[in-house]
Amino acid sequence: MPLADEQKQTLREDGTPYYVQLAAIIRRQIADDTWNIGDRLPTLKQLVAAFGVSPMTVRHALAGLETEGLISAERGRGTFVTAKPETTGTVPYLLTRSPSQRGGELSFRVVASRPAQGELRIVPEDGGPLDSYRYMKRIFSRNGAPFTVGEYFVATDIYNFIPEKLWASELISTLLYDTKESGLANVRQTFRVVSSMPQEAAELGIRVHDPVVRVRRIFQNTHKEVICLAQLVYRTDGVVFDINIDLEDRNRLLELGGFPES
Repeated sequence: MPLADEQKQTLREDGTPYYVQLAAIIRRQIADDTWNIGDRLPTLKQLVAAFGVSPMTVRHALAGLETEGLISAERGRGTFVTAKPETTGTVPYLLTRSPSQRGGELSFRVVASRPAQGELRIVPEDGGPLDSYRYMKRIFSRNGAPFTVGEYFVATDIYNFIPEKLWASELISTLLYDTKESGLANVRQTFRVVSSMPQEAAELGIRVHDPVVRVRRIFQNTHKEVICLAQLVYRTDGVVFDINIDLEDRNRLLELGGFPES
């Protein structure tokens, strides 16, 4: 969602300059395709109102992004996105089933369930898209405190096959694993540590620009078609990655050690 559509947000009071925080948020939105190349950014007035900072702070943030080559100001027209930030290569991880309950009682609530309207994007690297998807959003809590926001695209045919009540009470990965008719054949996921966006911060009870872990999880059938795309954002405090390591797979060990793909 564009910054201009957000309610007024408060940036962190931890000594990090406001212009650095604002630049990081805009950079993240460009990387995440909230704004694509050619899109016009909100006006100076809109950014000032959205974040409660001075016009000088906004100008400083935008000047830094322009120096990076990500945006360009055009006199009389506005400021436009001109490039995507460079990102390090991500390494696919196999999903393992280890539903640990360490750390307290886990629960979630469904905050959205409707036909998909482009909330998430399936890119060619994810696999082939199917005809239609169902969009769902869940907020997970541990001991009553929110710690994860999950957004999902589930193939409409699979969603319709599984009873409605199960979507409201069961983990989506569990439903896909346990339902043979889903055709699940492959799962991979990527992890990135990024700065929290205003809506994520509000939902997770943290500050804007606090670090979060974003997990992008792709479920495919035997035809490499995407039957489910999940995007989860975790608070970084108390997050644990519980992954079984296959000692017979040397490349797996290198990946988990943080070595990039050759």
